[in-house]
Amino acid sequence: MHGRTPRSLLNYDGFFRWLANLPYADTEAAVAQDQVIAVTAATIEGDLIHFRFVSGNPREIPLLFDRQTGATMEARTPDNTWLAEATRVSVMPQDRLIFIENRRRGVSATSLERYFFRISTNRGYGPVDLDLDPLPALSLEREILDLSRIKEASIVVNRPNVDWNDASDVLSELAGDSKGKDAAVVIHAPRGESLSKEEGIISVIIGNIRRRLPNVRDMRVVGRREGETTDHTVSLQRHQLRVKAQVDDGAPAEEQDESVWVAVRRLAAEARLIVRGEAPAPEPDISLPPVSEPRTLQDTGDDDSPGS
Repeated sequence: MHGRTPRSLLNYDGFFRWLANLPYADTEAAVAQDQVIAVTAATIEGDLIHFRFVSGNPREIPLLFDRQTGATMEARTPDNTWLAEATRVSVMPQDRLIFIENRRRGVSATSLERYFFRISTNRGYGPVDLDLDPLPALSLEREILDLSRIKEASIVVNRPNVDWNDASDVLSELAGDSKGKDAAVVIHAPRGESLSKEEGIISVIIGNIRRRLPNVRDMRVVGRREGETTDHTVSLQRHQLRVKAQVDDGAPAEEQDESVWVAVRRLAAEARLIVRGEAPAPEPDISLPPVSEPRTLQDTGDDDSPGS
């Protein structure tokens, strides 16, 4: 996480404890025309703060399907209620890590960024600007270096903390001199040739993803492996540090929470070592007993310094 207020770095622990202690009825905030987010559960467990968020569209009218007749009809929810989808999110404020359950129609990192800004502004904490960037898996660098010919490379970076000086590459220097919030660059190789893997943009990409808490928003490299005839795309989207959890959709909400938190604890132990520089980025063991639909937890983070 890269968090800041209008005046200083974000007090990560203070902010997330404040959110965890808000009355649930006061946590509702609109992040888009068709999406509202609220907190329905918050638990503090040592260094972790677990949240259960719900999201949905309060203006959406449910459509019911009659299996016997094939007819459809509109339904109404009770007053002051709306259809919601639950998403579990855990935070490790001291290490500036956040773990988000990846669900269809659930809460995404982008919608959480908007939510944290809206709820902090609406409820008197003061505006909080948070960037939630993925923590790369070790496989990302390997996949890039496995390419023998690179046709295209691109990277998007956010401002680390409040100052671009926390990063030390040519793209960050340009963004800092421009007083920008983010920066992007894309480079194409000449026809039939390859981009250098030792210098230039590939060097910038490798240097950024090697940081213990990168501020890389997105990146992709397109090229071919030795002996292959088709292009291969390597992206941060496909190579994030993550773990799979098995959740029984028919179980009570508290049991579903615990199924996710078991996986969070394992992923947090791996991620903490990485951001503290105590171990190389590992490939987490993702095997868990099958129960129902797998959910993916992804970990996002930012630069080298520990939380404030």
